[in-house]
Order: sequence, then structure tokens, then C-alpha cells
Amino acid sequence: MLLRRLSLAFLVGALAVAPLRAAEPPSPLVIAGPANAAAKISMAELAQLPMVQVTVSFLTERGTRAASFEGPLLWSVLEKAGVLDPAKHGQQVTQTIVIEGRDGYRAVLALAEIAPEFEGKQVILAERMDGKPLDPDHLRIVVPLEKRGGRSVRDVTRIEVTAPAASR
Repeated sequence: MLLRRLSLAFLVGALAVAPLRAAEPPSPLVIAGPANAAAKISMAELAQLPMVQVTVSFLTERGTRAASFEGPLLWSVLEKAGVLDPAKHGQQVTQTIVIEGRDGYRAVLALAEIAPEFEGKQVILAERMDGKPLDPDHLRIVVPLEKRGGRSVRDVTRIEVTAPAASR
């Protein structure tokens, strides 16, 4: 009987808190650069950027996975945040981008991979998958033309452009 009452109390408490969680606004995305303080980008700001659609297919532990994603180019997001200077091409070949998910998973891209003056790879910060919107807290980096989806970070919380350490 006591176990039944405790279970019921837990269920009632969980149901009372659920509407509060749903009303919380999504966490802003943190974007940092080598020379700047971290900036925060809201979903409204991301929505103002031009959308790109990419279709990817990659190997997973369960076989091949294919999906279509839509979102702004990662390059555009970094420009919007003010963490890079598009005119400084020499810096672009030495810098990296570290993308971190809510679970601590990280992946790295070379900045020159996405720089329009170099490779110009269409890496996006996906807001939609297969025509359906992703939850605002579930943004995803999508790197086209990869054989495996290892750099397709889910639930992105932080993106940081890093510069190499000064040589000694």
C-alpha cells in the first residue's frame, strides 16, 4: 500500500512539473571565437538566415541511414555570431571548429572546409529533418558527403572556432 501511494505521489508530481518544462524557452546556442567573448544565438536569429537543404546517406551500426535536412549554413551562423572575419583567408586555413552536443559529444571541422573561398562544403545547422521541424533544443550539425555520420553532432549546445596555439 505504501509503495502504491509513493508511486501515485511521484506520478502526480511529475505531471505537475511537465507543463512548466514545456513552457521554458529553448536554450540559446553558444558560439565562441578565438578573439571574441562567447555570443548567444537565438532560434529567432537562426530563422532569419537563408536555409539550405542537404540530403545525406551514411553508414550506422544499424546499416545505411538516409535523410534530408534543412538549416542555415554553418558559415552563415558563424558570421552572424561575429566569430570570424571572412576577409582573413590566411586565418581560415589554420582554424578549427569544435561542435559540442548536450551529451558532451564533440566533433571537429577545419574552418577551411566550410569557407566559401576554400572548399565551401555545405555543412548546415539543421532545424528540420525530412520536412519536419526539429525541437529547438535538438539542432544538429550535418556534414554532407561523409561515409559515416560521426561529425553529425546532435543536440548542439556550443560551437567554438579555435586558433592554433602560438608556436614556440
